[in-house]
Amino acid sequence: MNILMNHILRLVFPFFLMLQSIVLRAGTDEVLNSFQRAVCTPYSTDTEVVNRAVEYSGRGENSIDVLLMQLYFTVDLPQEEIDRLLALFEDGVWRDIDYSDKSRGGWHPTLHVTRILALARAYRSASSASFGNPSVGKVIHSAMKWWFDNLPVCPNWWHNDIGVPKKMTAALLLMKEELSEEEIRGGLKVLETSAFGRTGQNKVWLAGNQLMKGLLIDDEQLVAEAVRQITEEIRVTLQEGIKPDWSFHQHGMQLQFGNYGLAYAEGISFWMRVLDGTPFAFSPEQCDIIGNYVLEGLCRAVWKGFFDPSFCGRQLHIRGGRGKAYTLAVVAGNLLQTHWCGCGVESPDAEMIRRNKLMSNLMESVFHPESSENEITGATYYPYSDCGIYRTGDWYASVRMSSTRTIGFEFTNNENLLANFSADGALLTMIDGTEYEDIFACWDWRKVPGVTAYDDSLPIRCRKQEYHRRNHSENVGGKVDGDLMATWMELDRDSLYARKAMFFFPDRVVALGADIRSLDPSFRELTTAVDQTNYVCEPVRGRNWIWHAEKAYISLDGGKLQMTDGFQEGSWENIAPFYNGVTDRKRVFKCWFSHTPGETPGGYAYMIVPGVSARKAASLARDRSVKVLRNDAACQAVSYGGVVCAIVNIPGKYSLAGHTLEADQAGAYFLR
Repeated sequence: MNILMNHILRLVFPFFLMLQSIVLRAGTDEVLNSFQRAVCTPYSTDTEVVNRAVEYSGRGENSIDVLLMQLYFTVDLPQEEIDRLLALFEDGVWRDIDYSDKSRGGWHPTLHVTRILALARAYRSASSASFGNPSVGKVIHSAMKWWFDNLPVCPNWWHNDIGVPKKMTAALLLMKEELSEEEIRGGLKVLETSAFGRTGQNKVWLAGNQLMKGLLIDDEQLVAEAVRQITEEIRVTLQEGIKPDWSFHQHGMQLQFGNYGLAYAEGISFWMRVLDGTPFAFSPEQCDIIGNYVLEGLCRAVWKGFFDPSFCGRQLHIRGGRGKAYTLAVVAGNLLQTHWCGCGVESPDAEMIRRNKLMSNLMESVFHPESSENEITGATYYPYSDCGIYRTGDWYASVRMSSTRTIGFEFTNNENLLANFSADGALLTMIDGTEYEDIFACWDWRKVPGVTAYDDSLPIRCRKQEYHRRNHSENVGGKVDGDLMATWMELDRDSLYARKAMFFFPDRVVALGADIRSLDPSFRELTTAVDQTNYVCEPVRGRNWIWHAEKAYISLDGGKLQMTDGFQEGSWENIAPFYNGVTDRKRVFKCWFSHTPGETPGGYAYMIVPGVSARKAASLARDRSVKVLRNDAACQAVSYGGVVCAIVNIPGKYSLAGHTLEADQAGAYFLR
């Protein structure tokens, strides 16, 4: 019997392998067709959206931020833009590109490959006015030849291993039907440095490059392995990647929603779309992880068409807030084209219909924020990333902290040079989304809204060592209870110490600070910033309050609110060297509290009420509905709207507004 079975297996197994190969080969052809359709289908044909996408990408020149640059590929470029690219091209190169540039971040020669892909997309997209245009095709082949002959190298590995191969291979796949053997060899030469490896989004990028390589050379086994490696990163993990609370980490335990985390969503959702319905499609469980990450994580950080700058890592670039929101709309557009959202399903179920509606609303809220309603409300705290988001129908707030568990900010490639205080309790509030738009070159970075910081008369120092980018206390956290959210932070950095608590209610935010102290003799001043935004209108101030741009800032303990509303200047090179010599000057509204360094601890108590008039602000300043019950090192508590909210730093028994709180551990307590 065993001899017979072995004989049968010897006969059947080769046939099985052949059948599997046929299925995979048919699958790769299907994937290639799907890839070409996905790349050539514009995410929007609205003229205003198209022009904005081109603008936010800096006409594809923003190589410092791959997410902004890629907006150049998401729409059909206007004919005048195609004509501009053709007019600048001469002898295989574009006259406006600095091919000698050796920058690590915004490497200028990569614009050459960006334009190859943009033109290849226009050439192959049936909806483009340049579809099949021989003049465009000639430029594409000539530009490819120049790159293959010269193979420029960047000092930064990312461009060589990921960025350039990613764009070049995509262009080759679009042009595959008319490629010469020499061009394919040139493309494979570019891909030599792009091998499988690394972690998180870098791993996804590298595997995606290998997937495209497999499609280019018709290697179904390589395609299968690339898909396998991509899906290894579709998981909830305690390491780099998607965290159990739906935040995202890269480069260690560091929040990267608007940087690597957004790039991850864009790349993964693209492959989810391309592979959908093929033998290589992601599993339903993997699709759910991607969708939940978008819905419970990323989309909550976008308000009125702007990505919250607190969650953008080191990428606070010009037009970045709007551009990154557009990238999230691209993610939603990808998911809408999959079975996960009911696309192609004859009778989608209720869950698919719900997902379709959410993703459609997300795209609409980004592309047309002025006419769409905010459908995502409520409080969310992300314990793995020490941050929280509070959304109502009319306003938005976020708090950004760090602890011994998390890295506060990223400082690399001489980018983000001023970010030293940026995760020390940053509190951003937005109504129309433009409050912090492109303000960062002109920001006073010692007065990041919500942050308690010091001035030692020296320039702000950002140090690369991870130790200096962490808060040295684990007592940082948050709690959500219905429509309430409370966060707390024991700040212990750079010889500065403070207890910071924030309470989020449906119509206001209350912030308390206590035990603010430092004995460092070089600290000439300690401050707590309340807000720092683009100037909109003449501020109005009273004895204990200030009003500006529909927001009231009210001191609750008699502390003096200081304010300026003049012009501030700065250099965008502090944000990224890519902006060589680019300076800016803006009129900025700024208000803050000052604390005296020394042995006597300082404190503050204030509230921000969004969406009110100056007259209402004056009334609120006289209103005593918000009561500060305690604000010291042991306990910070307020009462408002029939609720007592307390942050207990030292466990014990506390009497608060007629309530007795027996706290056996530190944390947040709500007494209704």
